[in-house]
Amino acid sequence: MSTTNETIAAPAVANAPVVFIESPYSGNIDCNVRYLSLVMFDSGVLHGEMPVASHAYMTQHPRAKNYFVSDYADKWDVFTRDQAIARAQALRHMCSKTIFYVDRGWSMGMKAAKEYCQTHNLPFEERTLNVKTLAQKIPFCSVELSQAIINGENYHQFLQ
Repeated sequence: MSTTNETIAAPAVANAPVVFIESPYSGNIDCNVRYLSLVMFDSGVLHGEMPVASHAYMTQHPRAKNYFVSDYADKWDVFTRDQAIARAQALRHMCSKTIFYVDRGWSMGMKAAKEYCQTHNLPFEERTLNVKTLAQKIPFCSVELSQAIINGENYHQFLQ
C-alpha cells in the first residue's frame, strides 16, 4: 500500500473535532487501560473524532509495571498528580467537548472532571460503547472481548 499523501484522507481527519476523553483509571488499572483503548477506537473510528486522554499518557512511566503508575503510588519527579490534573484541565479548554465513557462507572476523577466542566460551562456528554459496531469495524475487537473488559471479567482468555 502506498503511503503518499494522496492515499490518506487528510481533509476528513483535519476537520475532526478534538475531544477530551474521560474514563476510569484508578482501581483495576490494567482493565481500565484496556477499556480506554476501546474508548479511543470508539471515539476515533465510530464517531470520527480526534480523542485525547491525559490519563493515557500522563500515567506512563518506564520503570512502572506495565508502564502505568498506580493512582495511589507516589508519582515520578516530572509531574505530581496535581500538576498533571492542571495540565489536563488546560487541555480540556482547547477541546470541542469532554466525553465521559461510563460503561465501567464513574471514578472520583471523572466526577471531579464533570463538576469542572459544569463549573466552567464546558460542553460534555456521556457515552457508552457500541460493542457490536466496534467489533464490526475493528478486527481484533470481538463483542466478547469488549464485554469482558467492560464487566472486568477474565478478558485475558480473548488476548493472543
